[in-house]
Amino acid sequence: MILILTDKFDKHADLVCTKLNRRGERFFRLDLDTDSLKRTRISFRDSFWRMEQNDILVNSNDVLAVWLRRPFVEVSLEEENISDPNFRIWQGEWNKTLLGLYNSLRTISWLNPLAKSYQAENKYLQMEFAKKLGFSLPDFIVSNNKEELLEFARKHNNNVVMKPMNQQFYQDIGDGKFKGLYVNKITETDLEDFENSCENPIFLQSYIDKSYEVRYTVVGEDHHSCRIESQKSKKTIIDWRRYDIPNTPHYPMLPPDIIKGKINKLMQCFGLYFGALDFIVSPSGEWYFLEINTMGQWLWIEELTGLNISDSIVDLLIKHSRGEK
Repeated sequence: MILILTDKFDKHADLVCTKLNRRGERFFRLDLDTDSLKRTRISFRDSFWRMEQNDILVNSNDVLAVWLRRPFVEVSLEEENISDPNFRIWQGEWNKTLLGLYNSLRTISWLNPLAKSYQAENKYLQMEFAKKLGFSLPDFIVSNNKEELLEFARKHNNNVVMKPMNQQFYQDIGDGKFKGLYVNKITETDLEDFENSCENPIFLQSYIDKSYEVRYTVVGEDHHSCRIESQKSKKTIIDWRRYDIPNTPHYPMLPPDIIKGKINKLMQCFGLYFGALDFIVSPSGEWYFLEINTMGQWLWIEELTGLNISDSIVDLLIKHSRGEK
C-alpha cells in the first residue's frame, strides 16, 4: 500500500490518486488539514499504527511506500493567527504524533525521505552544492550589516534584487488582506532605510537579464523541462511567481545535456527522488541555478504543456511499493 501525505485541497494528489485507482493500486490518502484531522482516528500500540480517515482503516504494517506532499498539520491563513491555546496544543500534539508515525516508517521508500527533503530545502546548502557541481549562480550576499549591503548594491550598479528566503504569506495590518513576499529590485536608496542594528539578515542577489526561465521537474530518472516566457509580461519580468499565465507562454523543451547531468548529480547529493528546480536563462544562453523545491508544485506545468509529470510520479510510487528502486 502507498501512503499519501497531503491535504484535502491538493489537486496534485487528486490526479495521482485517480491514476492509482485506474491501475488498481492500493493507497491510503492521509489528509493533514485541520478539518480532515478532526475526523481522523490514530493509535499506536504493539509497535504498529492504526489510522482511520474517511471510513478507511489501515495499519502501518501495510504501508510499503510514502509520497510526501505535506508532512505536518496544514493550517489555513486564518488559522495561522489563532491564539487559542487549545488549538495550539491540538496542532502540536498532532505534529509530534505524525513524527512518531514517520519514524516507524523510516525503513521503507519515501518520495522524498523526510529528513533529506528538509535538508535540501535549505537554500544556502543548495547554493553550496550547486556551486561545487559547476552551476552558474548569480552573485549574492546574505547580511544584516548595512554597509556590506550598500557596498554589494554599489558593486552591481544598483542592479540587484532582494529575495525572501522564508516564503510565507502575512496579513496586512492596513487592509487585512493576506499577501506574499516576492523577489523585488532594490537600490541603495531603499537600503538607506535599513537600520544599523536589530535587523534580520536579508538576501541580495545580482539581477540577471533573462531570455526566459525554466521550471525543471525531476521524478526519479524522468526529466520534465518547461520554458516559461516570463519576459513577455511586465508583471512577471522580475518574478514569474506573480503569475500572469495568459501572457507568459509555457513550452516543453529539451535541456542541454550538461545541465541534465549536473541536475542528476545534485539530486544524488541530496538523496532525492523528486525535485522542482528553477533556472534563469540569460540572452547569451547561460543557465543560472536559482533553487530546488523538494515538495514543489507541478500540476500547472502539466496542464499547460502536456508534460506527463503525474505518470512519472505514479510509476515511481508503484516501483517503490514493490521494493524496486
